[in-house]
Amino acid sequence: MSDTDEIYYSNALTRYLYSVIEVRQSLFISLLNHDPTQALYWGYESYYSGFEKETFEFLQRIYNDIYAENNPDLKDYINELRETWDKNDVNHCDCNVGSIIYTLALRPYNLVTFVKDILSYKITKDEQNEDLMPQCLISLTPEHIEKYKTKIVDVEKGEKARNLLTTVKLYPIMKEYNTLFTLFNTKSDVEFKDIYNYPFEKWLYYASRSPIWLERITDHNGTINDDTKTVTFLDEDDENNFCELWDYEQNELPSDIHELSIGTGKEKQLTIRQFCKKYKYTVVSKITKRKVTKKSEKTG
Repeated sequence: MSDTDEIYYSNALTRYLYSVIEVRQSLFISLLNHDPTQALYWGYESYYSGFEKETFEFLQRIYNDIYAENNPDLKDYINELRETWDKNDVNHCDCNVGSIIYTLALRPYNLVTFVKDILSYKITKDEQNEDLMPQCLISLTPEHIEKYKTKIVDVEKGEKARNLLTTVKLYPIMKEYNTLFTLFNTKSDVEFKDIYNYPFEKWLYYASRSPIWLERITDHNGTINDDTKTVTFLDEDDENNFCELWDYEQNELPSDIHELSIGTGKEKQLTIRQFCKKYKYTVVSKITKRKVTKKSEKTG
């Protein structure tokens, strides 16, 4: 994904109105916590928002950054699952991304190179005995991931879109790493909490940056206006039909449901030392990049 794409998608909303960038971050932290349940939740929040290829690429990046050294056997396994998914359009291969996530969640990792390259700190690993399953390869089936598939209200049965998020949003986004992990948080001139609370036609504009929302809008004859940063529909019937399925009316939801996406505003940002201590590493020093002075600059 190019820098331009990163900036574009940094403001995107997922299918259940999380920040795309923060979902990636929460997936990463869930893997560090060896928590396959939350890792699967965040992984499929990304995947089923239409970022299928990007989710695989992100997991391969994480593997290369922190798992490859301790788990060389996983390289072929991950590549095979990715290639099988590439060659098949049928839904039964959706479980491949979950197999990778679950397997990584049970494996040991090493953050030394990651922290050096991304956060510019030299750290050492503390001694620890982790109760993991390093030889285990997890293979999920379609039945295992059924609960992660996108839920749609049944209008004919009287179900309301505004009630959906209270049943499908299970975990709060992990915001306490936002300052630390600029890798996952491309700078933007718009705050996510503002996007989340925008009027319908305007938050929908940012939602349209996710493939799943773009498809929903297109299917109902919606038009995306980049000048006004809004979405409008061809006629009132199209808009009403769209709203019956997808207008979650998030401003009318209880505050605890809001907070799952936008936080409480009281989250304390972790420092590099707090982060390393949490995952049993010790900070040695900050890496300062030396400025290379050209000979002509020295002589004037």
